[in-house]
Formats: sequence, C-alpha cells, structure tokens
Amino acid sequence: MKFALKSLAVASLFVSASALAAWPDKPIQIIVPWGAGGNTDTVARLVAEGLQKQLGANVNVVNRTGGAGVVGHDAIAKAKPDGYTLGIATVEIAMMHHQGMTALSYKNYTPITRLAVNLGGVQVAANSRFENITQLTDYIKANPGKLKASGSGLNSGWHLNLIGMLDSMGLPANSVTWVPSEGSSAAQMELVSGGIDFTTSSPGEAKSMVDAGMTRNLATMAEKPEGLYKDIPVFQQTTPYKYSLATWNSLVVPAGTPDDIAQKLIAAMKTVFADGKLQEFATKQGFEVYPLFGADMQTFMQQEDEKYGKLISKLKQ
Repeated sequence: MKFALKSLAVASLFVSASALAAWPDKPIQIIVPWGAGGNTDTVARLVAEGLQKQLGANVNVVNRTGGAGVVGHDAIAKAKPDGYTLGIATVEIAMMHHQGMTALSYKNYTPITRLAVNLGGVQVAANSRFENITQLTDYIKANPGKLKASGSGLNSGWHLNLIGMLDSMGLPANSVTWVPSEGSSAAQMELVSGGIDFTTSSPGEAKSMVDAGMTRNLATMAEKPEGLYKDIPVFQQTTPYKYSLATWNSLVVPAGTPDDIAQKLIAAMKTVFADGKLQEFATKQGFEVYPLFGADMQTFMQQEDEKYGKLISKLKQ
C-alpha cells in the first residue's frame, strides 16, 4: 500500500512537471482593465504580438472595463494562476484601495515587467506670466489659493501630481484650486482659454499644444533628466523641493503563478523589448518605456503604493 501511494505521488509530480514544461500548450489571454484604442490597450496588443512570437502560442487581448479599473484588475487577480491569464496592471492599483474602491493591491499580483512610464509635468499657456517653474512655485507660496490648475479628473493621477508638488513645498492641498476635467486634452484647452493657470499633465499629453506654440512646459516630475524630455527642467533639480511622480503600467500574472512560468515570461519580454516596437510606439505617443523586471518591479510597486497612499491621505486632511 505504501509503495502504491509513493508511486502515485511520484507519478503526480511527473505529470505536474511535464505540464509545466509544456507551458504554454493552449492560448493565453491578457486582460486590460481599460477600453480598446487607448495607450494601455495598444501597449497590451504589442506585448501580445511579441509574446505570441516568443512563446509559440496564441495570445489574445481581452478588455474588461468598469468600476474605474476595478473590474479588470479584479479579473486578473482572481484568474487561475496557471500562466494562461496575464494582465496589465496600471498605476490605479496603487491608488484604488487607498480610495476605498477595492481591497486589491500590488500584493494580488506577481509582476513580470514594467511597460509604459508617463511622467508628471507642469505646463502653462504660452502667454503666461510664469517664465519658469521657480516663478510659479514662489507665487503659489506667496499667494495660496489664488491659482487654479487641472489635468484630469478629481482624485486622478494628475490631481495627485499637484497634491505631491504642493506637499513637497510644505503647503496643504487647497493652496491651488483643482478644476476637474475630462482628461488632459480638455485641461490643455482650458489652459489656453485662460480658465486655469497651469496643468499638471504629462509632457507627452501636452506635446501637440506645445508644438503648436499654445502652451509651454515648465518642468517634468522626473527623477533626473533623461529620455524624451531630458531638455525640460526637472522639478526637483530646478526648485528646492524633492518630488517626482510618474504613472505607469505593467505586465503581471495572478499571485501564486509558478515561478518557472514567471521566469519564462520575463525572458520572453526581454526579447520583446529588444525588438523595439514597444519603444517605437511609446516615442510616437510621447511616453517612455523603462523595463523593470520581477522582484525589482515588485519593490517598485510597493514603493508606489506607499507614495500614492500618502498623497491620497493629503486629500482627506
């Protein structure tokens, strides 16, 4: 009897190992928490194309929208951790649970790699009295509550960009009035019309208006000058205030996915990045691609969770 049980256990291990070695032997899906046609969706489709080539299996993109990102992120987290469901986790996963929208956090996922990075920034109209970021921050400190800003919706990433900027200056959240908008494009139009004094959108989202000579970039919230916007002043280098912020998205699998599968995905994604299509698309759209893999991405997501948690707490004060 003991021999039979031992044989059964060995056989089970053999079958399990064989199944893992055969992965993938059926189609893979990538869940995107946002709608088709946007940057996150397009990045996911480029990832799917690259992985399909590298893994030799069909890789399909599925858009699961709703709940301001909660529905899709929940579907990724609850999927069977067998390597056949991947997902695109976006920066909102570092925000939603602090906002009381869901219990989900970075802990529900095993990250494969960071994909896109979208720097925070500060823009003014071309005819603004503020010639540089120091003039703007000095005015805010001397005249709290006098200026208006926008960039996207209430409590969104670009709203939090403003909150973080003000906090780094030792100022409360109400030192600048936030005017919610239907995204960065609408905010840029409001800026040009004179309805607000500055925006906190990414330089990529402001690019068309800047190129048209209608707005100007005063700063980026980069950690250091590099990449597409290395010629724009960096906020924490140009001012006395220590602060950086970017939104991002990442390729993840549900927590509990076997490490062997995660490592195969990391190796495949390194080849996908080397192909250059992701970077080419990013450059055209005005955002960056800075890969960060596995455990390094896990640490990054934890740090981002802490950062956004602190920013969101400022809104409640």
